[in-house]
Amino acid sequence: MRLLWIGMFVLLFASLASLISNGRGASLIQRSWVEASNIIPETILADFQHASSLYTARLFASLPQPFREKMSQKVWDAVELMAFRSLVLLHLAPALLLPPLIGFLEGSWTRANQKSLIKIHSPMRFSLAVTGLGVIPIMALLWVTAPIAIPAMMLVLLIAVFAIFNTRNLILHAPTQF
Repeated sequence: MRLLWIGMFVLLFASLASLISNGRGASLIQRSWVEASNIIPETILADFQHASSLYTARLFASLPQPFREKMSQKVWDAVELMAFRSLVLLHLAPALLLPPLIGFLEGSWTRANQKSLIKIHSPMRFSLAVTGLGVIPIMALLWVTAPIAIPAMMLVLLIAVFAIFNTRNLILHAPTQF
């Protein structure tokens, strides 16, 4: 398990480094804007674009002057893209909180109907469910730092699948009933 977490954090930092070094942040912002316009209304997207540039300016204003002059050209677009994607992710949070509830209800129903069956606790499935639920925030961070344009709808669907199945397995294979 530790190697899995180490690998995820290495992937996260590699994604961040690739986003900063490739210099395509401005084009990715435009692609992310177009893809997010299918999900989020234009007025909210305009607020997000304005807020992301303000957050980026505030972040660079808090840095020391020599670092700001040296790194601002390379890093500005990448930080603005990450701020924009973070705001989109924050706006999509209600849609991301519904799948764990669905998984909880499905797991509880399955466990309640398992009364007549032999209850078998599977530590491996329980451990995989806990790990799967722990991977969800890492997937969201990877989407924020991705050096490619990935639709927000794909992120929501991927997180929903992970959340439903892993929450269900967490409830179903828990050593004691909740």
